[in-house]
Amino acid sequence: MIGKNLRHALSIWVTKAKVAARFDVLLEPAVVIKHPERLSFGKKCTLQAGSYVYGSRSGADVSFGDWVVIAAGAMVLGEGGVRVGDGTHLGPHVVVTSQYGDGRGERVTDAPTVLTRPIVIGRGCWIGSGAVIMPGVILGDRCTVAPGSVVYGRFPDDTTLSGNPARPLRRVTRAATASAEVTAESQGATTRLRPACLAR
Repeated sequence: MIGKNLRHALSIWVTKAKVAARFDVLLEPAVVIKHPERLSFGKKCTLQAGSYVYGSRSGADVSFGDWVVIAAGAMVLGEGGVRVGDGTHLGPHVVVTSQYGDGRGERVTDAPTVLTRPIVIGRGCWIGSGAVIMPGVILGDRCTVAPGSVVYGRFPDDTTLSGNPARPLRRVTRAATASAEVTAESQGATTRLRPACLAR
């Protein structure tokens, strides 16, 4: 059993080294990456400590755009395929899962049947801490998901979602966002920090 665990740990280390050599991605301590054959990252991506990315054994693409941040403890299960757009942040302990168990199949087995549906998360999305993105979800650009929400379905650009199941609170236009930022700055309430993907 010790030998099995040592081989597994070595395999994870080698996989991380290959990903770091191939892509412009910062891998913090305790990151785990498995099945990277169809995995890709854009420029200046960050996988924070303890995050977990499981690619696809079935050949589906799992891709992350430029400046994507996968925060501490977040998990991406990509068996069915996952596409995450530029500038999107997955908060701490977010789960993005493109796979789910087949409730009609045998459960007491070492190889339960897994069903899959691809996930698409647009550009500039903010997925709050502890949220769950379920199989088949499609989020447009600049969507915001409140912490702890469970998201099913398809939502257009600029949608804010909250709850379990998550429901739209409102759609925020870019003009309204810019106006709110100007108002906050005039009241001295805005502090701008460099995104984690750029702070290195």
